[in-house]
Order: sequence, then structure tokens, then C-alpha cells
Amino acid sequence: MLGIILGPVAIVCGWLAMGRTWAGSRPVTAVVALVLGAIDTLLAVIWLAGAATPGNGMLF
Repeated sequence: MLGIILGPVAIVCGWLAMGRTWAGSRPVTAVVALVLGAIDTLLAVIWLAGAATPGNGMLF
């Protein structure tokens, strides 16, 4: 559940660490924070969507 909060926070922090621009050289740690934040947010949204389905996200 914390991923839905910490994912976007990691994305914002990574983007701010990159200097709020996509051009030029970027620190590796900022890109890692951005990518992991995006993955974390995506997984949290998928988990929430699965929790809202009938059967509580179980396949069978």
C-alpha cells in the first residue's frame, strides 16, 4: 500500500535530482530513482486494480 505514495515521491525526487530537464547528462542515481518510482507506482496501481476485482484478485 505504501507504494502508491512512495512511487510518485521517488519519481518527483528523481526528476528534481536530474535538474528538472530531460536534456544533457543525468546522474545515474536520479535515473534509477525515476525508473524505480515508475515501476513501484505501476505495481501499486495493478495491485489496487486486482484488489477491486471479484475474488480479491485471485485468478481462480
